[in-house]
Amino acid sequence: MASLRLAAPAWRLTLARRAFSTSALARIAANESHAYTEHEKPGYGIKTSFLERAFLGLGSSLGLLARPSRGDLLTVLTQVSSFSAIDRLIGQMQSTHEGRCLMITRPSINSSTIDLDALWRLDDGTFGKEWVRWLHANHIGPDGRCDARFMPTIESRYAIQRYRETHDFYHVLLGMPTSTLGETVVKYFEMAHMHLPVAALSVVGGSVRVLNDDLTKKDASHAAAQLRLLAPWAWRLGKNVRVPLITVAWEQRWAQPLAEMREEFGLHVPAPVELDATQRPRSSVKTQTQVAGRRFYGWPSKIWERHGQKDARHK
Repeated sequence: MASLRLAAPAWRLTLARRAFSTSALARIAANESHAYTEHEKPGYGIKTSFLERAFLGLGSSLGLLARPSRGDLLTVLTQVSSFSAIDRLIGQMQSTHEGRCLMITRPSINSSTIDLDALWRLDDGTFGKEWVRWLHANHIGPDGRCDARFMPTIESRYAIQRYRETHDFYHVLLGMPTSTLGETVVKYFEMAHMHLPVAALSVVGGSVRVLNDDLTKKDASHAAAQLRLLAPWAWRLGKNVRVPLITVAWEQRWAQPLAEMREEFGLHVPAPVELDATQRPRSSVKTQTQVAGRRFYGWPSKIWERHGQKDARHK
């Protein structure tokens, strides 16, 4: 009995390590023309219980509150929180002919399948040209979005993969940057349109961060006031989209004018606040102070700084 009691925590620790590190299979899949070739391998998936998914979801949520740029934590949270809603997402994909074709062919969107140089040569204003321009302006790439090890079936793995790989397209359609405000607005849109729990969790976490930055005067752009205007706009757009966006074969629409695409999908209503689509997340700057020849960072620096104001020995 003692050995069994000791084995369980070690096993959960192994699971956590596998969850929060990029596996070799995920790295291989990110560079494959069709990621499902890795998804279908017997050793790809990781079976988890409800309690384990709750543990992983809580850990990844707390980690994202501290560091929203952690894409690996967002990948884990997306998967473990989507078990209750994945059937709805698969149903959306199967609701149109275009979506059913995607479920059969299961294409992947990454640098191996997309000729980015060819997209740069498209006319200005086309969807493909505006997407690669947005990627370049925000210093990000199309790779690393297909990890789906925690999903139980091949169909659910592809649905999550497709959702992750097409997320940046929604930024382009809405004209949103990758800043905390921009990501939160896009999540409001996704929550209204796709009803995924990860979108709701991101809305809560993103809104808290925007409000906190505004209250602590870390953000001089009045993002909280902008969010109050943009959130209802994004929610209405998400509710009124004319087709399920998860079913769109974006690979066949690179040359389509972006304005025409917005009109087709019902996303032509302009935003009440125009944001700079190249605005990147605020980089965290560590506060520091030096006391008695030693340097302290973060909260210890603030404590020592306050203490030093009262004690002349530390000046």
